[in-house]
Order: sequence, then structure tokens, then C-alpha cells
Amino acid sequence: MSVELVDRTLVACRVCGWVHYLMTAAEKRAHDQSIARYELSVAERDAYELEFRQCLRCETPSEMFRIATRQEIDQALNRTVTPVLVGDPAGDA
Repeated sequence: MSVELVDRTLVACRVCGWVHYLMTAAEKRAHDQSIARYELSVAERDAYELEFRQCLRCETPSEMFRIATRQEIDQALNRTVTPVLVGDPAGDA
């Protein structure tokens, strides 16, 4: 799923510096709906949920992320920037 990252919050992993964007609850719901047809097992669902709450490069929990620096953003240009969910998705708009 491709997302335009205009006026989005970009965060970086404190451990490896990989840049992620903060996804919205609506984006998370769209992801959830797109995989609903696969009827994931509990273990598969847990792995799927974890994907959005950790760095996809080094698996650091998203709670350890910080706002990305200009240098990190510049390095991320023209590269894949992955989504991350921080906090309670039900509380997002």
C-alpha cells in the first residue's frame, strides 16, 4: 500500500536510525481490512500486529522512537519509509 507522506510525522528508531512514518488509525483499519480475507491464526495475527509496533530493521519497540532529524529524513529520501503505530489505535481519528 503506497502512502503520500506530505505533512506527516516522521520518526526514527533510536537504535538504528531507520525512518518510519506515524500511521493513522484509519490507515491501520485499511491494512486490517485488506488482510481480513486471509483468516490469520492467533500467532499470525500477533506477528502482523507486532509489525506496526516495532522497527522493521532492528525490531526495537516503537515506544523507543523519536522525531526524525533533518539528516535522517534527507537520508531516507527515495527509500522505503515504513509505517509505525504508536499508542492506542482506537484513540486515533
